Amino acid sequence: MAQRPKPGFILALLAPALVMYCGFVVVPAINAFRYSLTNWDGLSQPRWVGLKNYITIAHRGADFATALSHNIYLTVVPGSIILALALFFAYSLHRGVPGARIFRVAFFFPNVIAFVAIALLWVLIYSTTDVGLINHFLRTVFHYKAPVPFTQSSRLLTALPPVIVWSATGFYMVLFLAGMENIPETYYEAARIDGAGDARMFFSITVPLLWDVLATGIVYLIIGGLKIFDVIWVMENGRPGKATHTLATLMYSKVFEEYEIGYGTAIAVLLFCFVLLVSLVSLRLLRRERLEY
Repeated sequence: MAQRPKPGFILALLAPALVMYCGFVVVPAINAFRYSLTNWDGLSQPRWVGLKNYITIAHRGADFATALSHNIYLTVVPGSIILALALFFAYSLHRGVPGARIFRVAFFFPNVIAFVAIALLWVLIYSTTDVGLINHFLRTVFHYKAPVPFTQSSRLLTALPPVIVWSATGFYMVLFLAGMENIPETYYEAARIDGAGDARMFFSITVPLLWDVLATGIVYLIIGGLKIFDVIWVMENGRPGKATHTLATLMYSKVFEEYEIGYGTAIAVLLFCFVLLVSLVSLRLLRRERLEY
């Protein structure tokens, strides 16, 4: 009979990872909360102000509320499209589309590119010069006379969903496809014998048995939407304004440009709490009784 490892041996194996986690995650998180209770510019001594930064956000935080609304928009709109496309592509590949391996690699390819590079690529695609593919298409097909400045602050929010959808759909397609490949083929064979079509099999077999994977994907999308930073920062040339700020870019601007480190850290703490709360609530609402197969 195999002997169970002793607790001391397990602890010794976990100790290096725990030490690194505490040093790089727990301690900085505690310090962040401590700095959020101060009025600090990064140079002088931190001055204790208690909950003043949080009260300021609650009472006069119009910029915080606007940034949060942008996060919600960039979570719901691209997230809904990503879920629909990823499920459609995954199901199509799972059911045996010719060239499935090539399509799988092609769809996943954007995920191996850094998001900064993706943002720069889409800046070129949206460009008002001759290299801008979108404006070239609008001029050629719809006879637009003047180029549309998609990357202007006033228009950028409407131009971001295609960027996010293009970059993220492949990851969720692979995630859902991996879940679908664990579903026994006998279920689909029995459904075909009963006369079920592809749509009926998708909603009656695939979705219920894939629900845990779907819930995980939805939580990933929510977290990604709430933390979005790099694509906005790059497409705004490092100067996002009120029209495009998200919580992450607002936090960065407050800390590194306006040197309101206490206020910016308070935004970071609220962002962490908001991500944690929304993730836990989403997991709770999406939880179903596990189906055995």
